[in-house]
Amino acid sequence: MKIRTRVFVGFVLLIGTVGRCEDFDAALAHAREAAQRHRYAETIEILQPYASSDDSEIMYITAAEIGRAYFHLGRYQAANRAFRQAVTIHPEIPETAIYLEATSYLTGDTHQAFLIFEELLRSGARDLYLAVTLPGNRQFLAEPEVQALLTKYAVPLEVDVRKATIMGVSLGDSHEDVIATSGATAADSTARTLSAEAGPAVLWVFAFDSEQRLEEALLNAANLVDYTPYRLQFAAGIDWTATPAAAIAAWGLPASTSTDFETGLSATWDFGDHYVTVTFGTAGALRPPEAPQGAAMIRSLRLSTGPAPP
Repeated sequence: MKIRTRVFVGFVLLIGTVGRCEDFDAALAHAREAAQRHRYAETIEILQPYASSDDSEIMYITAAEIGRAYFHLGRYQAANRAFRQAVTIHPEIPETAIYLEATSYLTGDTHQAFLIFEELLRSGARDLYLAVTLPGNRQFLAEPEVQALLTKYAVPLEVDVRKATIMGVSLGDSHEDVIATSGATAADSTARTLSAEAGPAVLWVFAFDSEQRLEEALLNAANLVDYTPYRLQFAAGIDWTATPAAAIAAWGLPASTSTDFETGLSATWDFGDHYVTVTFGTAGALRPPEAPQGAAMIRSLRLSTGPAPP
């Protein structure tokens, strides 16, 4: 069972049918079908007659759908105009505002883009996948203003490797306790795994044994950094920027290490009743200013029950 943390919903769920005429509903269905087939010019042509409707809901849906079609065509100026109109009608809908953020950034209005991004962070959003990928995540995340905002609104994700705790959840906790402590919900109380994602990117996974006790927790630190405001914070005073040397200074020498071309350096610490494996790799766009180019930082962290494997 996956626990999803996404805060955005598709346009199809945003507005009901109140006040919409049957011919518009038919045209909208036709336009969305065309968009699903990547015939975005056809989507625009179908919906254009409704762009000046007297019904504000029809105007919103039309502007939002046309804006998205222009976006996929790479016509960002036209998309920006459409999303501005849509946001004027419904400024409270996150997805439309995020597309406006992206088109503003891509058309050079970085001030507007950063204002929208800050408002998203201020609202408490945890899933930033669309907000950073639509404008081009590598370039967008590398912006000093974006890095400053992420630092300002960072949410600590606390881990104690010696006590085997993560976000207040401990190895050995029951399935029910993990859900209650983490604030997650699950339709299936017998699920052997619980996970959270930002967009399609996996953030963390909790795995349970046959008695529904937490036996493993996996954090994808790289995805946390790139697609959420969460930042790893360890009891030893080190954080998500930790290098292998900093981890060794805090936790002692690892029981074993290995190097892989694709995953980087992995180090495993044995704490008797549990072990911790940390993978270090080259920092991405959010490399801290003080870290040298190519510095190794935490990319993933796994806490598991039992002694470390040989």
